[in-house]
Amino acid sequence: MGGTVRGAAHPHRVPNTWEKYVQAESLTAGQWWIVALVVSALFLGAVHFTLRNGRATLYSLIAPVAGGISVLGASRARGHSEVEALIMFSASLLSLALFLVALRPELEKIRAKALVGETYEIPKWKSGVYGILVVTFAVVVVFMLL
Repeated sequence: MGGTVRGAAHPHRVPNTWEKYVQAESLTAGQWWIVALVVSALFLGAVHFTLRNGRATLYSLIAPVAGGISVLGASRARGHSEVEALIMFSASLLSLALFLVALRPELEKIRAKALVGETYEIPKWKSGVYGILVVTFAVVVVFMLL
């Protein structure tokens, strides 16, 4: 008992609150590709906003391209459907974008210290907390949608 029943509604199962609003199957693969493109644009915007460097923004194109290749090829080899792979890709890239935006104040401190010849390191506890929050966000979003 319990668990998610795909397809027709199961007569003995009561949907949880989120299932009434978010259902991955309600969007087609084409619509999920649009979501992935929007999230990719948000990621590129977050990189540019955080680093303020055109070259870094250009290099950050590697992440969405590698993710698209993974969705097309490697995910099928692992047994994921195209929609599942797109959801995982979008949640992961969105969480990375949020991580970069959260690190911006720290990067500003690093930049300011570098201009005066000093060094600054992000405290390990702070980067650990950011990392945990990012991973938690991605996992929660993926499990809500799948």
